[in-house]
Amino acid sequence: MAHDASIPPEDGITKGVSALTSKRPGGSCGARLFFSASWWKSPVILATVVAQEFLPGLLATTSHKPKRNPLSPPTRQRRRLPLSSRRPITPRSHRQRPYIANTPCWIITLQPNSDDVDLLLSAGKMQRLHINTIGGIDGRSGIPELEDNEHIASNVTRWRHLCELKSSEIGCYLAHLRAIRRAYRSGLDRVCILEDDVQLEPSFGRVLAELEQLPENIEMIRLMGLKVRKRKVAQTLNDGVHQLVRPERGWCGAQGYLINRRGMEKVLKYASRIFEPIDKVFDHFWQFDLKLYGVEPHLLWENAHISNIVKSNIHRTKVARWLYWLHPFGKLWRSVGRHFYLRLHSKEFYPAEKPTQRTGRTARIKS
Repeated sequence: MAHDASIPPEDGITKGVSALTSKRPGGSCGARLFFSASWWKSPVILATVVAQEFLPGLLATTSHKPKRNPLSPPTRQRRRLPLSSRRPITPRSHRQRPYIANTPCWIITLQPNSDDVDLLLSAGKMQRLHINTIGGIDGRSGIPELEDNEHIASNVTRWRHLCELKSSEIGCYLAHLRAIRRAYRSGLDRVCILEDDVQLEPSFGRVLAELEQLPENIEMIRLMGLKVRKRKVAQTLNDGVHQLVRPERGWCGAQGYLINRRGMEKVLKYASRIFEPIDKVFDHFWQFDLKLYGVEPHLLWENAHISNIVKSNIHRTKVARWLYWLHPFGKLWRSVGRHFYLRLHSKEFYPAEKPTQRTGRTARIKS
């Protein structure tokens, strides 16, 4: 390529660039930058124009980070681990906390998806309990099918209660009996059995954790009852509010109780013959030497509801007339047996007196 010797290379480059840049309308050289004159044939001029025109804009778009103030503290670079080595972060509300009590709590229910059961489950989980539901036995449409050595002794029912058990009572009875049998065969040391129409007091879990540490001779503890009886205060629990008591008569009701392995054995051996409601079996603890206790104030309270269990004393089934003559003698015989048992174990039951304050929030509690 020919070059004019009268013009130094540097001056030619400078004039060529200044001439081209002066011709840009609005700061852009346009298409004529490359074809307007012979200057474009010089590689040096072409590289200089490209550097002046395009490089500043490219740098402006890529380096837009603000300058750090030298007086500000240095920022800590966050170390990013590979995805395979990252551990998922569990929300604080979902992190597992240790259970407050080791004893499993089973809710007997025919409607596991009902609002009452959901409320009871939520309350148990809030108190960090091993709580779950187990299926009940529906006897509303007829007498359920019996298992193992279960049998209905209707003649004993007529003699002792002057009636016959309703099928719904038998279903409730079998639900409790089979729950106890299931716990025993599973090898559990203790189980807490609840019905689905109760609610937990705020202190339930904390007191249950203390009750499960009691000696083996305390075989069953009722967590609520429907009758107020004379009782002996066996001991005051650690919170200074609740007491372990030994009632001299039954509290009535099977809404909730804690039973250990020795108590399970006694109940399963005695209660396979069905002749009265399950809560009456517990009330007659002296007949099979069940070491039965209670907690005051109660740890449960019953919802106001209409029970789906038809009681045998409503629309009683007629029995033979001679049973009405025999019934008082049978009642007297059982009373003599109860008083003999209480005198034999008088140190466990006496001195006894009725509580001076209301023992629970259940509306059906009677003196």
